[in-house]
Amino acid sequence: MFNVGEQVVHPQHGVGHVVRLEDREFGSGVKRRYYEISIAGAGSTLWVPFDPPSFGLRKLAGRSEINRCRQILASRPSPLTDDARSRQSALAERLKQGTIRVQCEVVRDLFAFGEHKSLYGSMAGFFRQTQNVLCEEWALVEGVTLAEAIQEVQSLLERSRSIVNKSKA
Repeated sequence: MFNVGEQVVHPQHGVGHVVRLEDREFGSGVKRRYYEISIAGAGSTLWVPFDPPSFGLRKLAGRSEINRCRQILASRPSPLTDDARSRQSALAERLKQGTIRVQCEVVRDLFAFGEHKSLYGSMAGFFRQTQNVLCEEWALVEGVTLAEAIQEVQSLLERSRSIVNKSKA
């Protein structure tokens, strides 16, 4: 699993590090073991169950995974349902798989969806948060600034858009 001090990524909350393992009781009256995760950029603490599933908690990606992400972000997006509630539920469920690959697919697909149907409200926030978490990790792994990571991800998403536009022509 994860060691104290290790950097980890939560797909919905961002990059953080494991502070400690602790037995806690949250509402259910049952004590369970949790990772205490300090989320760097947000200045917040997240408690993630030690027992699987750990809700997508994972180690930082490696450089080879970022190279694969470049291919995913620039590839043809998958269509998403028009029903907002179903779409957000399905995407959140996918993120729980906890891979950077899935995170890239979700960002790519929502970016493309936003091209023909405006993203608003909670879906726009979900997209921004997912993209921010991806870019934060990208910057750390690649050793670049957050601004540079955002710029590269945006450029790759634009390439994905051009694939869709070419196929419509």
